[in-house]
Amino acid sequence: MVLTSNRLGMSNRWIREFLSFSRKERNGIIGLLLIIFLLIITGELIPFFIPPQTSDFSKWEGEVSTYLRQTEKKMTPVEKELTLFPFDPNNIDSLSLIQMGLPEKVVANWVRYLRKGGKFRDKEGVKKIFGMTESFSDQLDSFMLFTSETHRDFKVVSKKSLFKEDKAFKRDTFAHQIFVKKEKHPVAALELNSADSVQLLQIPGIGSVLSSRIIRYRNLLGGFYVLSQLREVYGLNDVNYPVVSTCLTVDPSTVKTFNINFSTLKEMGHHPYIGYKTARKLLRLRDQKGKFQIPEDLSPVVTSDSLKRLTPYLKFSL
Repeated sequence: MVLTSNRLGMSNRWIREFLSFSRKERNGIIGLLLIIFLLIITGELIPFFIPPQTSDFSKWEGEVSTYLRQTEKKMTPVEKELTLFPFDPNNIDSLSLIQMGLPEKVVANWVRYLRKGGKFRDKEGVKKIFGMTESFSDQLDSFMLFTSETHRDFKVVSKKSLFKEDKAFKRDTFAHQIFVKKEKHPVAALELNSADSVQLLQIPGIGSVLSSRIIRYRNLLGGFYVLSQLREVYGLNDVNYPVVSTCLTVDPSTVKTFNINFSTLKEMGHHPYIGYKTARKLLRLRDQKGKFQIPEDLSPVVTSDSLKRLTPYLKFSL
């Protein structure tokens, strides 16, 4: 017991000696704490006497923003506006698709599908073509005509049109046939805006397919105001147009107009002379500038040629 008490006493004495400070040590600790306190106060007061220097990063940030925009622009594919005309997706060749402006890979997939016996039943089927984008399908939407008509009433005048070797087509070639309607006996002139598909069949150079295309395009336009608009119908060319035009007349008073100030994106986008891309621009312009009053108000987004063709279909009442 005595030995244990001695050990505890020695231990307590060592702890007291370790934790005790001499006068000099205590003064040194107090002085060190004062110095630390003064340094903290000085650090807080310096900004009030010496204003901090600010660096101008605006130029650098501008250069970074420009670089990012250019990079994003390069990475984002730019889709051009297509040159369209009414067509049947199941009866069109690769040459016509390329003339519209579709990418060659999309054309190759389209024609390859038809060559293997495939058939598009509706517009949704066209949208599923590999490589077809939403922008292209929106533009094609109002120009696609679906018919069950075959080419039995036609005769072949040119059997093949082959593409040369091209990487995009992977050395694939496509056979095309150009058909011309068999001649019919001339008939009395018909008024184009009131004629139905059966009456149009009586005109030399017009068969079931072309008749349905004319009716479809007439409905999209709202009617023809001049006979030369027939040239815009897919299938009417310089060969058969002179014959067809002699059998038709046009009454421009029957043209259906639409109010450009209240039309929706879908209504404007379906019109062949506007399209969805221009329709979106027109909506933004209408929101920014207010209601349109004259055709020239559309000129910032509609080309002069398109505006000239479009004007007979416009109303501007507020």
